[in-house]
Amino acid sequence: MSEKNKNRRQLSQQELERTIQVLLDKRKELWHEIREDIKQDGSAEYQELLQTISQDPGDRAMAELRESTIFSYVELKAEEIQDIDAALRRIDAGEYGRCQDCDRWIRTARLEIMPYAVRCRDCQSKWEAIHK
Repeated sequence: MSEKNKNRRQLSQQELERTIQVLLDKRKELWHEIREDIKQDGSAEYQELLQTISQDPGDRAMAELRESTIFSYVELKAEEIQDIDAALRRIDAGEYGRCQDCDRWIRTARLEIMPYAVRCRDCQSKWEAIHK
C-alpha cells in the first residue's frame, strides 16, 4: 500500500470511541460559548448602552454592528454544532469517515483535525472551487 493511501482506512472501534468523545466535548464547549455570547449580549451594561445612545447615526451603526457580529459568531458556532451532530449520526449509521463525494476513506489525520469532515481533502478543494 502506498504511503499516500496508508492513512485512508476505516477507523478502529477505539478510534471511533475517542472521536465520539472529542465530538461530544466540542459540542458541549460550543453550547457553553453560545450561552456566554448570548448572556454577554443581553447584559445590563450592553442594554444600557443601547438605550443611552444618542441619535447619532454613527453610534447606532456601531451598536448594530456589534450586535450583528455577536449573532454571526453564534450562528457559526450553531452551524459547527450541526456538523458535529451530523458526524455523530454518521458514526451511528456506520458511515463515518467516508468521503461523501468519492466514497474513499478520509485520511485519519484530516479526521483528527476536523472530526466532522464529510469530504476528503481533494474533494473538499474541488467543492470549494465550485462553491466560492
